[in-house]
Amino acid sequence: MFTQPHLLNGPRWKNARVGLLGGSFNPPHEGHLHISLAAMKGLHLDAVWWLVSPKNPIKEIDPLPLQERVALCEKLVDHPNILISDIEKELNTTITYYSIKKLRTYYPHTQFVWISGMDNALGLHRWHHWKDLLGEICMVHLTRNPARSLVSACPLRMYEKQKHVIIDKGGQYPLDSGTTYWMMQKKMVNISSTEIRNKRLKSNKK
Repeated sequence: MFTQPHLLNGPRWKNARVGLLGGSFNPPHEGHLHISLAAMKGLHLDAVWWLVSPKNPIKEIDPLPLQERVALCEKLVDHPNILISDIEKELNTTITYYSIKKLRTYYPHTQFVWISGMDNALGLHRWHHWKDLLGEICMVHLTRNPARSLVSACPLRMYEKQKHVIIDKGGQYPLDSGTTYWMMQKKMVNISSTEIRNKRLKSNKK
């Protein structure tokens, strides 16, 4: 059994293949769970960590309190290899680039890959130090076929210094920094935290 990630248990994760799904999870939903399981299966990952951020630096909306969002994630997830973590609070950063650099310091022998859906891939060029981030960690973006035209027009996809690999079947692909995998899915869950919040606001106004 895996133990919750914290700054002192790096040796227990030696040689593990770990996916990182970061975000505010405000609130968490089935889409987060779907891409976690798909990435775990498609890249033969040992585990996926949900990095529940204290605050999303590129979104203006104030999220629910951190521990409330962590509790919602724990309530949603029932899988031994998906771990809910507020380790960014320990790392004292909300910028993904700095979080990854610090994680690699505490977990020098763990193989990490950043997981996201197509929406984050399309907006990655607006992240702080996004080009430097690509040099720190492998990435996998999950999208649904036939979305290759959308992938080809993505600013990230046009970044020539990055190695881009489109995959449509599972395998123990190398998790090398400087590599972005585009994983084509037959089925995706079309839902977002923003949609859920907007529906709740409309319901409360009735």
